[in-house]
Amino acid sequence: MKIVYVILVTSLIIVVALSFLTISKLRKKKRKELINDINKLEVKRNNLSSMPVMVEISKIEDIAKSEQLEEKITEIKVRYQEIKNIKLVEINDLITELDIDVEKQDYREYIDKYSDIEIQLDETEYSLNNIMNEIEEIASYEEKYRNIVIKLKAKYRFLEHCYTEKETMFKDLSEVIKMQFENIAKRFNDFDKVMDEKLYNEVVLIVKSIDTMIDNLDIVIKELPDILLLLNDLIPGRINDLNNEYYKMVEEGYPLGYLNFENNLVDIEKKENDILTRAKVLNITDSLFDLRTILEYLDSLFKDLDDEKNAKVKFDKLDEAYESKEKRLNKIVKDIYDELDDIKALYHLNEKDLEIIDKLNLKLSVIIKEHKKLYREIKKKEDSYKKHNITINELIGRINTVSDEFDNALRTLGSFYEDEMRAHEELKNMKILLKKCRENIRINKLPIIYDNYYVEEEEAIDAISEVEKEINNKPIVIKNLNMRVDTARDLTFKLYATVNDMVKYANFSEMLIVYGNKYRNNKSVDRGIGKAELLYYSGNYKDSFDLLLKVIKTVDSELVTKINKLLKS
Repeated sequence: MKIVYVILVTSLIIVVALSFLTISKLRKKKRKELINDINKLEVKRNNLSSMPVMVEISKIEDIAKSEQLEEKITEIKVRYQEIKNIKLVEINDLITELDIDVEKQDYREYIDKYSDIEIQLDETEYSLNNIMNEIEEIASYEEKYRNIVIKLKAKYRFLEHCYTEKETMFKDLSEVIKMQFENIAKRFNDFDKVMDEKLYNEVVLIVKSIDTMIDNLDIVIKELPDILLLLNDLIPGRINDLNNEYYKMVEEGYPLGYLNFENNLVDIEKKENDILTRAKVLNITDSLFDLRTILEYLDSLFKDLDDEKNAKVKFDKLDEAYESKEKRLNKIVKDIYDELDDIKALYHLNEKDLEIIDKLNLKLSVIIKEHKKLYREIKKKEDSYKKHNITINELIGRINTVSDEFDNALRTLGSFYEDEMRAHEELKNMKILLKKCRENIRINKLPIIYDNYYVEEEEAIDAISEVEKEINNKPIVIKNLNMRVDTARDLTFKLYATVNDMVKYANFSEMLIVYGNKYRNNKSVDRGIGKAELLYYSGNYKDSFDLLLKVIKTVDSELVTKINKLLKS
């Protein structure tokens, strides 16, 4: 037991010792990493501190022959001394504090200070690089700006050449452009003077002004001919054409007030005057764009005028179509009301039929009033024909609907007469059919006539009589008349079918009995024909015929087949 206890204690001690050693190693590693980071900051700080700023300043002091350059160099020195004696010293102190934070193992404070030092070093590096760039520019400014001016002079001469080639295109503004060339030439002379006097600040300003003036003159030479062409020729010509067309259309009665034509032309004239005024001082910024916009607007006005002409043509066609429909419907309404008393005397009209006519007439009156209102609006000349086309289209749609409804109403009224004529025709046909049935019975001299024939004949005669009563009854109730006609026709055709069947089967039976007589020596045939004869003379023609088919089929099946085909056909 003691041995186990000793082993456990020993193991625990070993574990603790190993943990302590591990922690100690990790701390040493962390401390080493932090010190390395501090060293990197120190290296960067030392590199900044050792930048050869003063060496470069001493180089340009030898060429500083003017008060301006001396002031500029002095200002650079002051800025550099502030960085070296204040900023870099502060950074150095902060780096020292980092060493203390590492010893204290105050890692949170270390991280905050480290980030701040990195930012300050970057800012200091940026400031020093700016100083070095300024020193370099001062050292090479004479060569730099002389090269720039050489290029500007080349561009200046090229512009002179371009101007000379198209001088006539600038018209009254030629003198202004020549004066600008002279101003630029003076600025080149000014550049030579300030370069000789080493006036650094003035050099920069003069070069920038020359560059700006040449760029502006370049734009002027490129765009001013087009501007003057638009101002003096294209736009005035377009306005003149527009005026002629506009006032001609106004005299013809076109409602063009919505275009605000006169006011827009006044605004255009003001804009043109402003562009011309600015062009005289060579300020043509956005002028070409504005003039092209004006030209596009004038073109759009031409299109608006053409559209209005087309709209007027379209309106006239639509209005003609409307007038035609209105005239037709007015005539229909007049004819209906003129003949309504006669129609009432002939036919029984219900209130609904009459209400439809009145309602349609009211709808038509409303549409006619709105059409007259449209013409009053046209006379005011406040709205375009495009808008009036919308209204006339709507009126045409509505009058078409009323026209269709009138047509339906007329078909209803017209059908009364058609139904009456149909009834007369059907009555005539039914009488003919009834006569044919009687003739068919009489011609075929049947031994016995079906009882149902007389019943069906009486029903057909009664139904025909009812049709005659309805036709002679004034005013005619068309609904009742149609019902009577349909009933009488059905009963007449039923009688006709009955007579046809009775005659057909009687004739076929008689023919088959005669044909079967030659097979009487066959007992079964003889017996069958005898039964068929009894059925025939008792008036059962269909049963007699069916029995005879069966009997004859035993001796002559081809005949039976032919008879069946004949019956089907």
